[in-house]
Amino acid sequence: MFETLYKENLASKEVYQGDSFLEGKAAMSLAGPWAIAAYKDKVNWGAVPVPAAAAKTDTSTFSDAKNVAMYSACENQGTAWEVLKFATSEEQDGKLLTDTGQMPMRKDLPTVYADYFAKNPAYTQFAEQASRTVEVPNVSNSVEVWQTFRTAYAKAVIFGNESIGTAFKGAADKINQLVAQK
Repeated sequence: MFETLYKENLASKEVYQGDSFLEGKAAMSLAGPWAIAAYKDKVNWGAVPVPAAAAKTDTSTFSDAKNVAMYSACENQGTAWEVLKFATSEEQDGKLLTDTGQMPMRKDLPTVYADYFAKNPAYTQFAEQASRTVEVPNVSNSVEVWQTFRTAYAKAVIFGNESIGTAFKGAADKINQLVAQK
């Protein structure tokens, strides 16, 4: 399966080079709640919003939903619906959060799971951000668009092989062309 993902350009092709932030080679890293366990007791870190030209306090982020669905051809829709409701209930979402540190797709995480965040304050800012998620836009050539961005980011930010201005200007030009194709 993974071979197909790479062959069909459905997965990024950057070679893993370690964690430049953890190794003290980078001043920052784009990360989410998974970084808490990865950096625990290894690096003194904190989280801030992604830098932008104009400061904002309500910046949105792309969701990373692990979606479930019921097909219309399902023969036992009533039972399937009950399973879906159970699997996405407040109680089960709480177990997902407690067991994995993954943020359930709920806008009210800090309130609903206040006890968890009181015991695990490092996760709080990620829970607050969860209320400001948006879906990844569905655009023409989206796989190529994201790969173009990842390649520019890797060249300029991760590996320092090209200036940020040059890498992202080239990526923006290519992405604009890709999106314009219908």
